[in-house]
Amino acid sequence: MRLIEFNGMSRPVSEWAKLTGISSDTITKRLNLGWSAEETLTTPIGKQGRRATRVAAQSIAHELPALRGWQRDMHAAHRQMTRSVRSFVRQMEEQMAELRHGLDQHLAAQRDEAHRHAAATPGVGQNSQEIVRDRCSRVAQESV
Repeated sequence: MRLIEFNGMSRPVSEWAKLTGISSDTITKRLNLGWSAEETLTTPIGKQGRRATRVAAQSIAHELPALRGWQRDMHAAHRQMTRSVRSFVRQMEEQMAELRHGLDQHLAAQRDEAHRHAAATPGVGQNSQEIVRDRCSRVAQESV
């Protein structure tokens, strides 16, 4: 049991906790961190060493109308930029779709031309077994 002396009274941590409303864990931690007995028992529990919350930022914004105006302007500019970027992306997607369509048409025209050429040229487009037989017979004739 740890005794703390303050204002001429020596009491255990648990009694000081009941008297001050500060938890015994907090009192013990403060003492272990090197706080004096007076600091430990008189400093209210709260935000010592903690990060500021968003509430503090909002209260500053209410106190500074210029900051709120700047925030509103920046938000409007961000919305406008987002719209512009989305519009640009849509235009690019449309152009890419048109290019893909044009390429597909071009490839189809080339394929059709190749088929027409194959149909008009003898020997082009024969099945592979006929081509192999034809080559084999030519090689056999040349070797004789």
